[in-house]
Amino acid sequence: MYILSLIAFSRYIFIGTFLLIVSGVSGVTIAHAEGNTPASQEPVKQEPVKPANEYPQEVVRTFMKGCGFTNSKEFCTCSLDKLRSQYTFAEFLKIDTAARETKQVPKEVVDIFQSCRSKVS
Repeated sequence: MYILSLIAFSRYIFIGTFLLIVSGVSGVTIAHAEGNTPASQEPVKQEPVKPANEYPQEVVRTFMKGCGFTNSKEFCTCSLDKLRSQYTFAEFLKIDTAARETKQVPKEVVDIFQSCRSKVS
């Protein structure tokens, strides 16, 4: 589970609580058959192919829940929509990882939150 903080401090908005659950969110799930089926014949269940900017539903739900603790639904929806329009899910994960490591949020992301704050105020 990854945590990226979104905290409103004064008039500045930093990335607040979104929890990203990465395990099981992307990739292919392999269903192993019971018995002695050769590996080449094991059934494979594939996730539907999603556009690069479509975020997994679990991430969307978690973002909205975490954001909604301290912000309006309109603000959270605006923020998520702008994030999805500007960043693929893979890019979003990179931003999350970098923010956790450096404790800094890119200016472009802060600008997204500030624009949504202005829009819904």
